[in-house]
Amino acid sequence: MNKNSCRIWATGLIISLTTGFSICNAQTDTTFQQTVQEPPPFFDGAMQGPPPGGMQPTKNSNTFKGAYVFDGVKDRLVGKTIVATEGDENTVLLKNGAQLTLESMILNKSGDTTSGDGSNFNGQNAVFLATGNSAATIKNSEIYSNSEGSNAIFATGDQTKVIVQNVKIHTQSNSSRGLDATYNGTIIADDVHITTEGAHSAPLATDRGEGTVTVTNAILSSDGEGSPCIYSTGNITVNNSVGNAAGSECAVVEGKNSITLNATSLTGNVKNGVMLYQSFSGDANTGIARFNAKDSTLTSNATGAMFYVTNTQAEATLENTKLNFPSGVLINVTSDRWGKENANGGEFIFTGIRQKLAGDILANSISTITVNLTQNTTLCGAINKDKTAKKAILNMDANSSWDVTDDSYVTIFSDADQTLSNIKTNGHTIYYNANETENSWLRGETHYFVDGGKIEPFVP
Repeated sequence: MNKNSCRIWATGLIISLTTGFSICNAQTDTTFQQTVQEPPPFFDGAMQGPPPGGMQPTKNSNTFKGAYVFDGVKDRLVGKTIVATEGDENTVLLKNGAQLTLESMILNKSGDTTSGDGSNFNGQNAVFLATGNSAATIKNSEIYSNSEGSNAIFATGDQTKVIVQNVKIHTQSNSSRGLDATYNGTIIADDVHITTEGAHSAPLATDRGEGTVTVTNAILSSDGEGSPCIYSTGNITVNNSVGNAAGSECAVVEGKNSITLNATSLTGNVKNGVMLYQSFSGDANTGIARFNAKDSTLTSNATGAMFYVTNTQAEATLENTKLNFPSGVLINVTSDRWGKENANGGEFIFTGIRQKLAGDILANSISTITVNLTQNTTLCGAINKDKTAKKAILNMDANSSWDVTDDSYVTIFSDADQTLSNIKTNGHTIYYNANETENSWLRGETHYFVDGGKIEPFVP
């Protein structure tokens, strides 16, 4: 018998197995990390605290006030400095179809919001607010805020659109995001440098009612708790950019929404790498949370999983993207504090295209994980090693490979290479559910590998 083959006992069928390859040592690449340093803005006076008396009800955007208000007009401002110091006051406010171009401007905002929901959903107290089918272009400008609920650039409402080019943003207080779109508003940005310091202040964000944010050539930096580089309850696309979240994850998608990365490097430092979840707060519709990254780098210095999924259906596709994380857990699909107990697991479909993947894949008893290895993707790790998943599914094409690092329990197993020569067991056992019709090609039998491992049926 050839040393690189194994026999399927009880049938006499020969399966050729390659044992010379190992992919585990080639999984982790050093990511490019950039720490963004921003000079402090030129505010006078001390930082303000939270508003007295608690938050008040949300106001209608038609009642908002601003230092400069453009109501249904077309205008252009060049080379001005505009300061707003009152609470609930926008520095610049567009409404009722206004059209505005700002160039070589400095916008400065202080004075806290009286409504967290008003700021998060409608742009109350934002530095720059476009609403009511308005359109704006902001070029070669600087935007600063040091007050609660002062998002830098905010677009809200159908057909409201803001174009941003060569703009520097720095926010210092809580709930003060960089670019934020809600209720189908749109922001398209190129060459932006965004720094946020407060909690719940993602440099790129969407909120209630969804929104679209597309960014190219950005440098993103956040310091606060719950301030990932990107927080999406809409659709956010980032190209050729770099970001670091000192107090949060790389990126978060809530509910039926998406993040897409192209040639982008993000670093997170707290909890997990990428989080896909549903809070049921009303900010995001229920559905599939989607995350896609191509030719990018994701680094997590946190103790949790690279991908953390809870209380939602979710899908992620990675193509030629480097992953760096210390936890050894590639994916964790589980329950958390959101949702109804015993019904708040996750359903996650993860697809690798030309990927190097390393780490364990975990799911709890009310969660399902499907892993698709395609186009020369390599996985070094164990799948459902604790036998806890409601269902664990692995699909491999003939050009992809799996280097098994621990006993694994795969409910459904599909391999286009039915000789199994693209698997190295390292002496471990792969268990499959013989009662699943998709596993009929394995004949309900135990198959032995020459490296001491085997694949055999298990009782769920």
